[in-house]
Amino acid sequence: MDIPSAFNTATDQEQEYRWSRTRAFMDEHGLDALLIFGSDRSDRYDAGQYLTYDRRYQHLVFPREGEPTMIAFAAQVATQNMVAGERGQTSWINDIRTGAVTSLGPEILREKGLDKGRIGVIGAGWGGPFFRYGWVPKDAWEAVCEALPDATVVPVTQEYGLLMAQRSPADLRHLRHAAEAGDAAIRAMMDVARPGVTETEIYAAGYAAQLKLGMRVTWMLFQTGFENPSWGEPTWLIRGHRPRVLEADDIVGAEIFPNFAELNTHVNMCFTLGEVPDQTRRCHDIARESYEIGRSLLRPGASFRDVYEAMEQPTRKAGAWHLTPQIAALNPLLGGGPSADGIRDQLPDMAVRYPHVDGGERMPFDYEIKEGMTFSLQPDCRFGRHWSLIGGVVAAVEGGLEEYNELSPQMNSVS
Repeated sequence: MDIPSAFNTATDQEQEYRWSRTRAFMDEHGLDALLIFGSDRSDRYDAGQYLTYDRRYQHLVFPREGEPTMIAFAAQVATQNMVAGERGQTSWINDIRTGAVTSLGPEILREKGLDKGRIGVIGAGWGGPFFRYGWVPKDAWEAVCEALPDATVVPVTQEYGLLMAQRSPADLRHLRHAAEAGDAAIRAMMDVARPGVTETEIYAAGYAAQLKLGMRVTWMLFQTGFENPSWGEPTWLIRGHRPRVLEADDIVGAEIFPNFAELNTHVNMCFTLGEVPDQTRRCHDIARESYEIGRSLLRPGASFRDVYEAMEQPTRKAGAWHLTPQIAALNPLLGGGPSADGIRDQLPDMAVRYPHVDGGERMPFDYEIKEGMTFSLQPDCRFGRHWSLIGGVVAAVEGGLEEYNELSPQMNSVS
């Protein structure tokens, strides 16, 4: 699978889709402008990148009428934009300035005659499970408010995130390509996985397969070993530990995050080598049941909470537990279902050692699923220390959903 040369959503049609819907949002909320604080992780939430189709992390003033202004961290953002234009590449942003958003933001709003208006701030308030209170520092918020004494400044992060989540048909084509890169990474990892191979060799194969397809590759969550109740990045990435070597009978699991055209995916998967314990197979069967439930319920008009609550039922009925959420809402990563459901009952030794660890905060709000919204169905099932993790990227479309992964929604094996 090659990078599709025809893919390019930086078109007038895509700009019209994003900007017109944004301005309708501003009309609905009585906003004269948006002041967007750049996020440090566009795979989670970056409204500035969404509205400019340019560099990530930058700040933006987006008026209800007129042209937006980007506040860049350095001049290199402008030089890249300039060279792209010289090479015939479409850009949506013409006014780029460098400086601090706390001073330039209010200055630009005054310049546009909006300093006495109603300003919606993106970056304050709920921005997803990693940004529960937003990402605007207290000092920055206070400085902006002080510089705009006659303006009404209101957080709209949660509300605008739901608008961003309704992706265009062009975006969904990009998302499919990203999801397929996840399957390509799984094949590459399975090709090198043998007894005696190190975790680093398998990880590298999956990483390289994504890069060859034009993905932005940030990281992978990656674990091995049948009796392994943990999840996350391998510790050799964090502490420099020696990587584990695969055994004759083993399991490899990963959560892969291919990102194409700034559309993020979560491709959760596992595959086995040699003899597979009965408990591991049972975990897979329950996870697959949860996947089928999500697949049958996720459609426009459904309640997000109803979907994730239904996906919880197979593990609960079986007396099992799961560590990661069974579903995640993507682009932006607004949230997911509960995590670590049943952990204290299933891992009593851990409950003693870490008495305050449980599933943590649930998704604090519900919403109606609409066409174009994207998700990862990523069920995880565990009995004690045994586990299986599967998943796939899907999109809500008219009449139901589209599935973008073929390999990852079941546990695979290396023969």
